[in-house]
Amino acid sequence: MRYRSPQAQLSIILAYVFVLLGVSNVVSPSAFKLLEQNQPTISLYRTSWPGQLVVSISGMLGIVATNVAGPRCVLIFGSLAGIVYSAGLVVSQYKSNGRWYVALLVVEDIGHTTLTVCLVTVMLTYPRERRKARVLAMFQFLVNLSLTLGQVLLRDPEAGKNAAWTRLAACCVALGVAPWVAPVSGVVRDSGVYVVAQGQNGLGQEIRRLGHCLWTRSMALVVPFMFCCPFLLGTLGITFPDYLSVLLYNGGSLCGVLVLGFLLDIGSSCRRTRGLYGFTITSLMLAICVVAMAILNTEEKELKGLFYSAVVVNGMAVSCVFLFSGWVIGSLSNDVEVTARFVGINMLVVPGLGSLAASACKAGAHWPLYVGAGLAALGSLGMLVVVWRISDTNTWELARVRPAGSVVDSEQTTTYYEQSSIAKIPL
Repeated sequence: MRYRSPQAQLSIILAYVFVLLGVSNVVSPSAFKLLEQNQPTISLYRTSWPGQLVVSISGMLGIVATNVAGPRCVLIFGSLAGIVYSAGLVVSQYKSNGRWYVALLVVEDIGHTTLTVCLVTVMLTYPRERRKARVLAMFQFLVNLSLTLGQVLLRDPEAGKNAAWTRLAACCVALGVAPWVAPVSGVVRDSGVYVVAQGQNGLGQEIRRLGHCLWTRSMALVVPFMFCCPFLLGTLGITFPDYLSVLLYNGGSLCGVLVLGFLLDIGSSCRRTRGLYGFTITSLMLAICVVAMAILNTEEKELKGLFYSAVVVNGMAVSCVFLFSGWVIGSLSNDVEVTARFVGINMLVVPGLGSLAASACKAGAHWPLYVGAGLAALGSLGMLVVVWRISDTNTWELARVRPAGSVVDSEQTTTYYEQSSIAKIPL
């Protein structure tokens, strides 16, 4: 396995994810609980509109950073942001300052969101077509599993004392792994074709291309779905009153990732059919959540069985929306730059705005749920059109590759070749 092959680079990146996100998510709930108990301002930031706004803005930053600086620099930046945040958690055990640690949380959110754009982009462009969903599912499964383990450790009052130091050590190890990631322009597939079509852009050029990408037909069809689904999920009003509900939610997320990940890759030989399977399952999970919460809102007596079932399905719905939308984006283009723009806008910026709009709705009111259901139904029509256009022989105008051996710099012009079928390019 060559160092510059997609397989080797994905292995390095997954090791990075395990060290940074995996270990950090396991210990972060315990460490953050200690900080949250002493600083109500921090809890308010996490649950109100400023946190969602930071995520949305950071999604745009992630696009620019991925396409201008490259994955290696983004991974280093994410590690440094984690180190700063972890150091703040260590200091918080001895001295607390609410505003200062809210600033640390902003740094952590910026680093984490920027890093997510880069990681999802790479995981959608490096694998071959029949492995994209499983690679992305592996990433999501690792994150969800580590969060579940973190909630288990949260019950141990002694776990939080060393959690901050453990997180700091994990971020330092991840900082040492990040430089081993090769530049995107040097990653070559087995067929001798580079993964990326263009060289890394300048800041002005990337902003212009990002603006042009916003007006494409595919973007216009995907954006409504990615806004309405988080808005609907935010208006469900599902809370986690006990430890069991948290575990059920995380368990539902893990099940949704496993089922949909394999179905989108091996459910059928036809990409369109697999896409329709994913669309149907995702829509079904959202519909079940709406029906369950509508019943719970109208019933005066407490229905614990229905509530816990809704929690499980809610976890499955969240993971299905993330994984399905990522698979669709991976089917639109195999170019890293274009994929980064679609990922940043449709999986972080727009969902963040949808969650922000949901948080602005009146708490305790039932009408946002029904409005969200109607909007989600309308947004699904655009996504259905995108899925219906996917085929094994389609030619996406944004999916381009360049021959191996060509060099992209300021003095040399590269000849581009149209990619007629993503599935025909082997890994």
